[in-house]
Amino acid sequence: MNIVIRADAYPEIGTGHLMRSLALGQAFKDCGWRVTFVTYCESPGLIARLSASEEGFDVLLLKDKSDSVLPPHKNSWAVADGVAFDSRLHKSMKDAGFKLIIIDDMAGLDFYHGDIILNQNLHAHSLRYNHEDGARLLLGPEYILLRREFSRIKKIITDKCINVLITLGGADRDNFTQKVLNSIKTLRDIKITVVVGAGNPNIESIKTVKTAAPVTILQSVNDMAGVMASQDVAITSGGTTVWELAFMGIPSVVGRIAPIEDYLVEGLNRLGLFIDCGWFKTATEDEIRGNLLKLSANMKLRKEMSALAQRLVDGHGRDRVFEAMRART
Repeated sequence: MNIVIRADAYPEIGTGHLMRSLALGQAFKDCGWRVTFVTYCESPGLIARLSASEEGFDVLLLKDKSDSVLPPHKNSWAVADGVAFDSRLHKSMKDAGFKLIIIDDMAGLDFYHGDIILNQNLHAHSLRYNHEDGARLLLGPEYILLRREFSRIKKIITDKCINVLITLGGADRDNFTQKVLNSIKTLRDIKITVVVGAGNPNIESIKTVKTAAPVTILQSVNDMAGVMASQDVAITSGGTTVWELAFMGIPSVVGRIAPIEDYLVEGLNRLGLFIDCGWFKTATEDEIRGNLLKLSANMKLRKEMSALAQRLVDGHGRDRVFEAMRART
């Protein structure tokens, strides 16, 4: 079976679309299918990961984000995950002979030409998708896509809260990572790990922050699960990393960077899954630090958050998507 995955990564949209599509690509590879990524990607690190021999993907790099080139596969599946993709692109993929999975967070298009429509977010059931007859909707956190590096590791919450993770997505072009690091630079008796994505242009500026606690700065991490496994708490943005932290059971302070994150963070806040920090653009350093200290000091709250998160995200989302595909093959 041939699978074509169309997903992009550039500063305006970040890397989340491509990274969650990578989870599906890995599931397909594990089943022996040939996977081709068709992508406009401005991150050399992500391109290198897709092209790496251990992943085993074919990669077709587009010269412009408006390109619509596709491999000439027939009677195959395609995946389209992109906030800028419109109904015309989806229809062109169907007209080219593909069965189509559309990954879409907002139901903002007039019509969806997909065989399967996937929205893994908490607000998915409140949206209305105008779709083809017979299309199957996969809605909610039971379909969260996690890469194969994530395994069923149970996080044990203790009274000690020493290791703090800062990770704000793959691009973070406004450099809120540095703002968050500045907010906790006076704290002692902790260890800080900062993870910046392959598309983050601000790493040298982040390195200039002087902190009272030791800091490790990592970029282009391929084993995010391994990094998270040693962390006690995290400060993150409301993108796909939230679901990875939930699966790992890491209690977190979550802030908003992009408007689309408003829906996710609002739902998380209603559930009490994480502490809502508001918008990183307007949150003060005192507010960010205060939220972290509140979480760090309350072992009961951290245990409750960890248990709730791991109940919500069980790690079998991509398997459920794969089975939905098999039912239509």
